[in-house]
Amino acid sequence: MSESMASKNLQKSMYEVRGTCKAQRVALAASIACCTALVWWLLFGGGIGLAGAWFGHSLPAGDSIRSMAVAIALSIYFIRVLCTEFVFLKRGVSWTEVFTIAPWVLCIFVFLSMVAGTNSATFGAVGFAGAVLFVVGSWMNTYAEYERHVWKHRPDNRGKLYTLGLFRLTRHPNYLGDLISFSGICLLSGRWMTAVIPMLMLLGFVFVNVPVLDAHLREHYGEAFDEYAGKTRRLIPFIY
Repeated sequence: MSESMASKNLQKSMYEVRGTCKAQRVALAASIACCTALVWWLLFGGGIGLAGAWFGHSLPAGDSIRSMAVAIALSIYFIRVLCTEFVFLKRGVSWTEVFTIAPWVLCIFVFLSMVAGTNSATFGAVGFAGAVLFVVGSWMNTYAEYERHVWKHRPDNRGKLYTLGLFRLTRHPNYLGDLISFSGICLLSGRWMTAVIPMLMLLGFVFVNVPVLDAHLREHYGEAFDEYAGKTRRLIPFIY
């Protein structure tokens, strides 16, 4: 299969799904709810100690403030997913998307929990910086979606491309918000090995999500999108 054909199929599976897709939305929400419950069990229900025992290791107990900060941050992310899935997201959700996102979220949640839950270092300046990044990124993602949601609900704006608010700075402020917020959670965890998460997210956005979504928007809005794209960066303001 050619690269262009693969991109076209991905575009169709992500942005051209019709119907309410209630089963898919509920399945995705339920899977991330289970991931969130797993985080709390690992960090505060003895899960990490039990996991260590399974492999014959005694894992050190992490700093309680750090563990709580990571658990709360990932729980807030789950709430944001619920808002996106059931309030802001108007397109359909395919089973392919569900079975791609759910394992990815599971891996991230378990990895961050294990790292934070075994890091006994005091929650210091790096942790507070992570908290700030998490709040800023979460606000950016949710507020951008909210602004567009309100604007699109006005009858005279239906069918038009939204280019106001945070979308003036970047074509995809929601993606940028996720990148910033998860960078913050990685700092909350207190170990640099978690930097692999925002790095993989960035690669996914640059090489998959942004090109596929831009192609869909170009097909849907035509010259309006081309004019908008000519004035804004794809993901990171002033850079890319």
